[in-house]
Amino acid sequence: MKRQTFDWKVGFMKDISSVPEEWVPAQVPGAVQLDYGRAHNYKPYYVGRNFEQYHWMEDVFWLYETPLSFELQAGEKAWLVFKAIDYKYAISVDDSVLLDDEGMFSEIRLDVTRFSGGTHTLRVMLYPVPKADDSDCRDQARASVKSAACYGWDWHPRLVTSGIWDEAFLETGSEFSIESLDVSYVLSDDLKNAQLTIQADTSDDGPVSFEILSPSGASVLTGKGSAEEGEFLAEAALPDPELWYPHGYGPQPLYTIILRTLGPDGMTLCERTRRCGFRRVQLVMNEGSWKEPANFPKSRSDAPITLKQNGRRIFCKGSNIVCARIFPGEMTKEIYERLLTLVKDAHMNLLRIWGGGFINKESFYDLCDEMGIMVWQEFPLACNEYPDDDDYLRVLKKEALSIIRRLRTHPCLALYCGGNELFNVWSRMTDQHHALRLLDSLTYAEDRFTPYIMTAPLNGMAHGSYSNYIGTEECMQLFARSHNTAYTEFGCGGVSDVEQLKMQLTEEDFENLKPGDPNWIAHHNFSEWRPGGEIFHDVNYYFGGYDTIADLSEKSQFLQAMSYRSCFEEMRRQWPHCSMALNWCFNEAWPMICSLGIVSFPDKPRPSYFAVKEALRDRMLSLKVPSQRFDGGSEFTGEIWVLNDSCPEALPGGIVKAELDTGSGYVLLGEFPFREVPRQTNVRLGAVSGMLPNEKDGFIKVRLSIEGREEMDSEYTYVLRGTRNAYVPGTFLNS
Repeated sequence: MKRQTFDWKVGFMKDISSVPEEWVPAQVPGAVQLDYGRAHNYKPYYVGRNFEQYHWMEDVFWLYETPLSFELQAGEKAWLVFKAIDYKYAISVDDSVLLDDEGMFSEIRLDVTRFSGGTHTLRVMLYPVPKADDSDCRDQARASVKSAACYGWDWHPRLVTSGIWDEAFLETGSEFSIESLDVSYVLSDDLKNAQLTIQADTSDDGPVSFEILSPSGASVLTGKGSAEEGEFLAEAALPDPELWYPHGYGPQPLYTIILRTLGPDGMTLCERTRRCGFRRVQLVMNEGSWKEPANFPKSRSDAPITLKQNGRRIFCKGSNIVCARIFPGEMTKEIYERLLTLVKDAHMNLLRIWGGGFINKESFYDLCDEMGIMVWQEFPLACNEYPDDDDYLRVLKKEALSIIRRLRTHPCLALYCGGNELFNVWSRMTDQHHALRLLDSLTYAEDRFTPYIMTAPLNGMAHGSYSNYIGTEECMQLFARSHNTAYTEFGCGGVSDVEQLKMQLTEEDFENLKPGDPNWIAHHNFSEWRPGGEIFHDVNYYFGGYDTIADLSEKSQFLQAMSYRSCFEEMRRQWPHCSMALNWCFNEAWPMICSLGIVSFPDKPRPSYFAVKEALRDRMLSLKVPSQRFDGGSEFTGEIWVLNDSCPEALPGGIVKAELDTGSGYVLLGEFPFREVPRQTNVRLGAVSGMLPNEKDGFIKVRLSIEGREEMDSEYTYVLRGTRNAYVPGTFLNS
C-alpha cells in the first residue's frame, strides 16, 4: 500500500453557508487554534493568560482544504484515511459530501477510487465546539464524547481543542486490499493454549493467508482462508504461548500477526500486520473485602480491585497520567517515550488514563507493551451526568467500539473503566444510566476477559486527600489510619522552581507573582491559588512560613517529596488488603505555578519524582513514623519494615541497622535480624526511638541499611521544629 500526504490550509467562517475570508497554512496532525495562532503571531498559549485569546475559536466553523489528485493503475483502488478528527465534521470532495459525523477517537476510511485521474478539492469542515449549555464550564462536555478537561479543569485551562489531530493521508493499493485487521483471543484456564480469532474487512473477495511470528521472529503458525462479501474470519490455536507480564514480574513477549490477500498466482497483493501479547488479567476481591462493610443489609461488599496477571496477584504502584500536551495533535512517540521511560524508571507498573482526557495515540500503547507498563483505560466520561438520549449513545457506541477494538490486543491493557467520579453528588450517575450499561455490554461482548468497572472510585477505594496537611493532621497520618482497598487518586502540591515559573510568565508577571493573582489562579491545581490555601498551610505547619517565591518553591517541593514517599510506603505496608497506589498525578499538560504532578512540563522530574522512585523499589527497607514533623526536645519514634510486596521472589534474611542523625552525625538506634521474607510479603521488624535536640529549627535524618544489599537501603529526612517556633493553627505567615 502506498501513502500520499497533503498540504492543508485552514480558515474559519461564522456560519455554515459562507467561505473563509482568509486561509492560513495548517499542520496535520495539529489543531486549528495552533494554525491560526501561528499565522497571526499569537503569544504562546502557555504563558500567563494568553490561552484566553483562543476562546472565540470555539464558536466558529473551520474549513480544511487541500488539492486531491492521484492516478490509479489497473486493479488499484484509493482510500482517504483520517486516524482521528476532533470533533463534529463533514468530509467532502468537490461538492460531494462523503461523511458527516462526530467523534474524535475513531479512524475514518473512505473509498475515493472514483476521483482518480482528475484534480479535485478535498475539504474537512469542522462544526463549532459541542456545548450542552451556555455555562462556559466543564459541564458543557456532558453531551459529547470528547475530552472533558479541555473545557477547563483545575489543572487544565479552558482550551477546547479542534482539528485533525492524527495522521491523514491517501492510501492506494490493490483492489483486493485489507481495510482493517482485528485480532482477539481467549486463553485456556491453564494458560497453555491461545485460541485466536482473526477478522478483517476486505475490499473484495478472494484467498487470504495469515501467519503468526513469535517474539523472536520465527514463524509459529500459518493458515489460509477466503474473504467472502468483504469479510475474512479465521480461528487458530496457538499452543504454549509465551505470556506477557508487567515489568518486575516477568518478560514482555510480543507476537506479530500478518494477514495477506493473494492473487491468482499466490503472490501477495496487500499485507497488514498487528502485534499481540498474551496474558490473563483479572480483577479479584481484596483480602478481607467480603467482610466490608460489616453491617447488613448491604447491596454488595467492597468492589474487587486486586489485579491478577496470569494467576499472580500484583500490587499496582503507579500514577494518573494526564494529557502529554494540551493539544493532542502535538503528542508524538518521542514525547510518549520520554514520559514512559520516567514511569518505568520510577518502578511504576500501572498508569490510569483518566476519563476526562484523551485516548492516546497507538504509539503510547505500543511503548507500554514493550516496557511492561499496565494501563487502566477509562472511556471519555468525567464528572458529568451523561445523557440517555439516542444521539449521544450512538456516538458513544461508535467511539467505544473503536477504542476497544484498537486496544484489546495490547497486553498492557489491564482494565476498562466507564469514567471518572461518576457515582457521586456532582455527577449523579448510577449503574442504571444507559451510557454505563452500554459500555459494560460492549466491553463484555468485544473483550470479555479484560475487566471492566463502572467508574472510579467504587466502594472501598479512595480518592484524596490532595494536601500535605489536612486541617489537624498530616496526609500520611490520615492514610495510616485508613482502610482502603486502593488509593486511586491522592496527592500533595508543590510550587514549581524558578526556571519553570519563568517559562510560563512574562518577566514583569514573575517579578510581581503572588498568591491569588490571575496568573497564579490560571496555572494552579485545586485551590492552591488562594492565600492561606493548602500549599501555604503546609509550609506554615512544617516551616513557620516563607520569605520569597523561590523559598516557597524550595520548601513546598521538599514537603511534596517527603509526603509522597511517606504515603506510597504506607499504602504498600497495607498490602494485601490494599492492592493499588496511584498518585494524582504524574505529569503536567502545560506549565503550572503549583502542581500535584511529580514531573513538570514537559518532562522534567521534580524532587518528588525521585522520592517516589525510592518509595517504589521492588524490595526495600521502610520507615513508618507517627509524623513527618518532630518538635525539638521530643522523642523520635519509628517502625522498621521490610517491603517485599512487589517482588515475585522470596527475600533472604539479614540484619537491618537503623541510625539517626540530628545534625552531629549518625548514631545507632538498633539492629534488627530477620528471617527469609516470602515473595510478595511485607514484614514489620520492630520499633526504634531516640531523643531530639531542642535548640533550633532544622532537619533530622534516619538511615536504614543491610550490609551487602545497598539497593535496599533507605534514608529519610524529616522536619525538626524548635519549641520557640511552635506552629499556631490558623496563622499564615508571609502569605
